[in-house]
Amino acid sequence: METTDSGPSPTGKLLENALDECIRSFDGNYDGDPSEIDGNYPRNLHRVTSKWITWCGKRETHTLEDVSVRTMQRYASHLEQRVRAKQADSSKGISASSAWTYYNYISAFLSWAVRWEYLAENPAEKERAKKEMPSRSTSNSGDQQFWQPEQRRAIMDYVDEQAREAIDADGMDAFEQVRNRALLAVLAYTGVRGAELLADSRDSRRNGIRWGDVDLEDGYLDVLGKSQDEEETALPEQAVEPLRRLETLLMPPNEDWPVFPSRHPPSLYDAIDNSEHDRPDGNPWEFVLERDIKPPSMSKSGARTLMKRLSKEADVPLEDSPKDYLTLHGARRGVGEKLYREHGAAASQRTLRHADPQTTSEMYSHIEASELAEDNTEVFENE
Repeated sequence: METTDSGPSPTGKLLENALDECIRSFDGNYDGDPSEIDGNYPRNLHRVTSKWITWCGKRETHTLEDVSVRTMQRYASHLEQRVRAKQADSSKGISASSAWTYYNYISAFLSWAVRWEYLAENPAEKERAKKEMPSRSTSNSGDQQFWQPEQRRAIMDYVDEQAREAIDADGMDAFEQVRNRALLAVLAYTGVRGAELLADSRDSRRNGIRWGDVDLEDGYLDVLGKSQDEEETALPEQAVEPLRRLETLLMPPNEDWPVFPSRHPPSLYDAIDNSEHDRPDGNPWEFVLERDIKPPSMSKSGARTLMKRLSKEADVPLEDSPKDYLTLHGARRGVGEKLYREHGAAASQRTLRHADPQTTSEMYSHIEASELAEDNTEVFENE
């Protein structure tokens, strides 16, 4: 082992170097400046893991090979102490959900090290390490939105009627209503995340799903998952037909066109400016279509604005909802809840693509509690 005036040099893959290599696997242009990392996930991964590396350094853990189950047990205990601090004083510490978010980022980093064979296994995934973590905060329909069947029917009936009326009145000019129906159908029946379908200005990899990602014949979508890996998700028939009608109407000239284009005029003019054409005097949407200029994808913020408007117009029943409109993520939770109730946890987990079954179980713990209450009522009703 080489030595310096400051003591022995660690042998193995330094954590700092491993983190840089990990981030470059997400952003090939990363040059060491965290502020320039492209993408929300790798940016947050770098921020959390950098703090963890500092924490490790204070405990003489400097390389990937130094990280053990004991390291992760101690880190989990450290997070649990921070949660207790917040419980004692709300101005200090962190919440249980934040603690698990931090732990999961470190686990993802160590999983990357396993994939690249720097580690034989991920010590963060060992149960004896996780047992030191604080209890996960439970979620239920009282504080998070789950699209309920009557809400799903109300919004889908409305956008379907709007699309049919527009097609009857305008024929091939009924784009916006047909697009809205297709978008709502994908959200309502697939369980995908809004970020997997729509554009995010903070993440260049998330520029909206493309027609090349859609297979209407075999019924699936290729999406960029939360893990930043390409993932397949099932496309049920309730979503296939609205997408097929949209494709017929839009007639995208190539597979790289967005499935859910935006008609936001400033965004369309930006697309025109980036082409070899001068800005038109007339409608920029018609100009884009006529000249096969690829339009921008609808953004998450644009879809959120759309959901607020449609929820109001459709008179969606929201009396017991924590929001006054149907949210994008509420659609995903609603799909999972429907599958969980009718086909069990495994079906819900597969559709939502949860890596950890416990995530699914905790999300729908209110269902299990309700079912237990019914069982207990039946057991004691004759006493």
